[in-house]
Amino acid sequence: MLPERVIIAFLLILAVLTVFSGCAMQAPAPTEKETIQKTATTGSTKEQMVAFVKEAITYAHSHDKETALTEFSNRNGSFVRGDLYLYAYDFNGTTIAHPVNPEKIGVNRLYERDALDNFFIYDLRAAAINGSGFAEYAYINPVHNKTVEKKLGYVEKVDDTWWLGSGIYYGPATPAESTASATGPASSRALKEYVDNAAAYAMANGKNAAIAAFNNRSGPFVQGPDTYVYALDYTGTALALPFQPEKVGTDFLPVKDPAGKPYTAIEIQLARAGGGYLLYQYPDPAANLTPALKISYVRPVDDTYWIGAGIYTSEDRLIDTQLKQFVLGAKDFYWKYGKEAALAEFNKPDGMFKSGELYIFANDYNGTVLAWPYRPDMIGKNHRNATDAVGEHHIAELLDKAKNGGGMTAYYTGDPLTNTTALKISYVTDVDGTWMLGAGKYIRPDSRVLLP
Repeated sequence: MLPERVIIAFLLILAVLTVFSGCAMQAPAPTEKETIQKTATTGSTKEQMVAFVKEAITYAHSHDKETALTEFSNRNGSFVRGDLYLYAYDFNGTTIAHPVNPEKIGVNRLYERDALDNFFIYDLRAAAINGSGFAEYAYINPVHNKTVEKKLGYVEKVDDTWWLGSGIYYGPATPAESTASATGPASSRALKEYVDNAAAYAMANGKNAAIAAFNNRSGPFVQGPDTYVYALDYTGTALALPFQPEKVGTDFLPVKDPAGKPYTAIEIQLARAGGGYLLYQYPDPAANLTPALKISYVRPVDDTYWIGAGIYTSEDRLIDTQLKQFVLGAKDFYWKYGKEAALAEFNKPDGMFKSGELYIFANDYNGTVLAWPYRPDMIGKNHRNATDAVGEHHIAELLDKAKNGGGMTAYYTGDPLTNTTALKISYVTDVDGTWMLGAGKYIRPDSRVLLP
């Protein structure tokens, strides 16, 4: 008979073996998050992402659309590989395939903002309109405790009705990468709030105290030489100009900027109407008073005077990538399909060149309207001598700009969202030397405008 201590030792060894055997047999499968984390440690490269999308394009071209979209939306399908997956959208910005967020299918995301307030689907779609391309944005990374990270997306057009893409994370996104300015307002909303706060101060403290504060370079309403509050009465006489004190008392009503714009007269019209934005050229104190492009917001204080403030900017900052690519995408469409097909598409109110409030307009260089999807009654009519809401010949300016290489033009027209007169900034381009096309956006407090 074996000693008791031997029997106990044997039983202990048997128990341990049983436990380890059970663990090996019953160990739970790794969770989806653990699997993604494992692959994310060696995340896909830019080259792998591009190859992945191109493989999907080939699949889409060799299968019918319904079959392809079903496969792209399958979380367990062939187009979900570690940190890479396919998404698909139509050119209106509606999701038509998404394996990770199936609840987004059927949802229009064109003006959905990322974590840094950018219209990321708009940016991706703009690249797709041009055939293919990249766009950077900020997005929550589910495998890094849902922190906001930079993401690079690559997209390609499948055909004229839809496009697809994929993306890779490549580092943390910080507020420093946003468009905020440390010294002054950095958006159309912030600029309006800056002026509204000054008006509130003026109404609370009286006109004399307000004018003194606005003229004080060291006061609370001067945030550097490029951001300050100015004040004028309704005759155009300057009351406050902190960086041009010698100009206080000057009549600015007849003054025009280097482009011939009577900016004070326009500001007075805007102030009398309750307020609005203005784009013009004005001496920049930070550049030895050299005229520079400036966008201002003005509003009334009372029935004797009005105030404004502005930010010096540039055409490149005001014409964002989305607007420019929208116009150039329309031009590419013309070169591919011809003038007749292009104008037919541009004139469709629900066509592929209608994106939110953006639409393509076109005129020949005589001024004849070729495309205006919301005014079919104007097609074929000469519009060259038309004036905008403040009396400027904006069509002639658009045509001249396009004929001389293209670029930006600002004018005033009715805003269908607010039923008010609003500043509109358009980008136009020459097509073939005989006509131009373009598109524009309204400047509102919620506009995505890069000012400084």
